[in-house]
Amino acid sequence: MKFLIDENIPKMLADKIVKKYPESIYVLNSNLQGRSDIEIFKFCKKNRYVLLTMDSDFADIFEYPVKNTEGRILLRFKNLKIEEITKKTLKSLEMVENKPIKESIVIISNNKIRIKRQE
Repeated sequence: MKFLIDENIPKMLADKIVKKYPESIYVLNSNLQGRSDIEIFKFCKKNRYVLLTMDSDFADIFEYPVKNTEGRILLRFKNLKIEEITKKTLKSLEMVENKPIKESIVIISNNKIRIKRQE
């Protein structure tokens, strides 16, 4: 998998994801830094990246349709320290690695992973 890691993802987590998935890009380390959500969305779609974000705006399938995308992953953790978020995210990414997430939104929360496919 290759991820476009949104700039709202903590650097510590982003660095570990890039290390594990070397084709991934962290927005803060690229020329995409500061771009609008729509520009990030279009980049992911055009270049076939899975968007990894904490931005709940990307859950809006009317504004950001999942059709013809590689999918997106929303991190929705509550009351966790960065170390716990990092551990849970990396474990969850391993779990969804071989799942069909194209044209889907994956929501990873404290104790659950949900995959929502667009009908």
